[in-house]
Amino acid sequence: MKIEVNDQLISKLQNLALIELSPNEKERIKKDIKKILDFFDKLNELDLSNVEPLFHPISSGKLRKDEIQQPLSLDDALKNVKRKQDGYIIGPATYGE
Repeated sequence: MKIEVNDQLISKLQNLALIELSPNEKERIKKDIKKILDFFDKLNELDLSNVEPLFHPISSGKLRKDEIQQPLSLDDALKNVKRKQDGYIIGPATYGE
């Protein structure tokens, strides 16, 4: 399925992400998304019928050690949030009004 990267898509993504983009940022993101989708289209052209699927994307399976860290305070967690109320993040409506 070919996705058309246009101003309407960028506006929708902007609304879903709850961010404001300048006209220059919108153009840059539009170009970046096109490049990413073109790359995936190239990958889809590859014949992978003789390639075994990997159990893990990192062949060595080495991941960082899971260490307990001090969590963010409520104020720190919400300091860059655009819409918040009573300590909660207000997201876009997903059903009804």
